[in-house]
Amino acid sequence: MHQSYRIAIAYFVLFGTLLLASGAVLFFSKIGFSYEAVQNYYLGSETLFTTPKSSYGLLEVALPHLGSMGLFIMVTGHFLLFSDKRRKQLATKVVIALFIAALLDIFSGFLIVQGLELFVWVKLAAFALLQLLGLFLLWLLFGAVWQGIAAYK
Repeated sequence: MHQSYRIAIAYFVLFGTLLLASGAVLFFSKIGFSYEAVQNYYLGSETLFTTPKSSYGLLEVALPHLGSMGLFIMVTGHFLLFSDKRRKQLATKVVIALFIAALLDIFSGFLIVQGLELFVWVKLAAFALLQLLGLFLLWLLFGAVWQGIAAYK
């Protein structure tokens, strides 16, 4: 792989890490990481003076997330095609798990609003899995780039 690709991918890893970190901060500040906080966010709370989320409002949030999360996962996985075979096989499994976690994270809010409160736990687990697997995939990508930079010198 050419050195300029390695530099571009290294910056992509940096920006991807910042994207995941800012997503976690926003999730924590807007929703929270507890069962009650997620439940109150989607179903509303009289004590907090919040209204329940509407399906239309959730759809307005879901559509851009589908595009951006899908693109991020696809691009990160695509960059790993330039790495060794062992790393590619692991990355393929992680990419599939990431797509599933992203879909569960995006659409669990709709099910919470429809009264399936079990999906509060699904939302929390899917978000945590999305963050952890996203960081792991970026770590694999960084390892592939770093290995190439060390070999290039």
